[in-house]
Parts: sequence; C-alpha cells; structure tokens
Amino acid sequence: MLKSLSPAISGIEIDPQQGGMSLADFEWRYRVVIIFPDDSHIDAARQANQLLAQAEGLRERDIIVLEVGRNDVKALFGPEYDLNCYAIRSDLDVTDGFFAMMLVSKDGAVTFRTDEVVPAAVLFALIDQLPATQTKRSN
Repeated sequence: MLKSLSPAISGIEIDPQQGGMSLADFEWRYRVVIIFPDDSHIDAARQANQLLAQAEGLRERDIIVLEVGRNDVKALFGPEYDLNCYAIRSDLDVTDGFFAMMLVSKDGAVTFRTDEVVPAAVLFALIDQLPATQTKRSN
C-alpha cells in the first residue's frame, strides 16, 4: 500500500504547504512510470527520450510518465495533474540527487525499480506479461 493512502492512520505527515494528488489517486486507472532525475539530469533525459519515442506503446498500456524533481512534478506523457512531489517521494522512499525510474502498476504496487536507463521495450514486456494486461489484450 502506498504510504499516502494512510497518513492520518500512521501519523506520517505529507508537506502541508504542498497540496495535490499522490500516486494513490491513479490506482486502477493508470500505470505510472516515474523518473527521478539525478543532479546532472543526463540519465533522466535519456530515459525520457527512450519512453517518449514509444508514445503509441505508452498509450496502449495506459501509462503516464512523470518526472519528479526536488520541488515539482512534470507530466512528460499523459494529462497534467496537480501532484505532490513530496508525497510521491515519501511513497517511494526516493532520495534527491540520484537517478531512479519506477513503474507503479494499476494496483499501486511498484512493479519495477532501477537506477539505470532501460529501453521502453523492457517495461512493455514486463507490463505485457501481467495477468490484467493479458486479459485486456485478448478482448
């Protein structure tokens, strides 16, 4: 379960100055690829380019691509939302300044996590082997 689902229960405080949605708001609607840039931003740019070059594959798999910086969230692919970068970082236990990329499935679970740039085909293959995706594609 994502931490932001239960802040009141667990006593975890999300930055009150920063409103907006967290990843819990995407559950059962979208898969979310989240890119966390390193200080040089080189790996994040390479990863974004790998993914955005495969826009049709992203669309077919209900994927939103986000870049979560130190103080903001940018939608690189998919609709813009008012997102809380602090809640997302808290949910995923990510430290500033280091490249990371994650895939959060529709059920809110982190399905894939890496600190290396990966081809879009790797993510697509992972998603395509999930039972829910196989059911959708066979219809």
